[in-house]
Amino acid sequence: MNFFSLISILSFITLVFGQVVLFNHLQVFGSINPILYLLFFIFYRFESNQTLLILLSFLLGFLIDFLSQSGGAHTIASLTIGFLRPLIIRYSFGNTMELPQSYFSDSRTLNKLFFLVLLTVIHHLIYFTLIYFSLDAILLITKNTIFTSLFSLILMVITLNFYPNRK
Repeated sequence: MNFFSLISILSFITLVFGQVVLFNHLQVFGSINPILYLLFFIFYRFESNQTLLILLSFLLGFLIDFLSQSGGAHTIASLTIGFLRPLIIRYSFGNTMELPQSYFSDSRTLNKLFFLVLLTVIHHLIYFTLIYFSLDAILLITKNTIFTSLFSLILMVITLNFYPNRK
């Protein structure tokens, strides 16, 4: 087991329990609930096994749904992000030969921010669409997606600034 595998396992466990114990009970302005377990998709290296990522994204969503007793929306949204992540990486960083090995090894701040925004907004849009699952709630879905994405992005950027730039 290499260092990357150990860090991935520890971040997986920490993010699951942090989301379930702390962030699911944090209500900002009465309805905004930050979703920070998306950091796992950022920590996972870009060139690593895609099949393992899809399995881990299913397990991540399932554990959060199981521990918070929600209806499966986290599982479907996480699994979708697991499938779409290579496309989001290519769209954010370009389809060039100098694709970074990980989020932390790239120096292009705008591309990293664009990657974060795309990952978060797509996840939250799928999540809130599944939670409300009605065309009558389109304004509620949009409002929750925007505000929760903003708050989650702010917390993710603050959290990512605590990590040293590792290559």
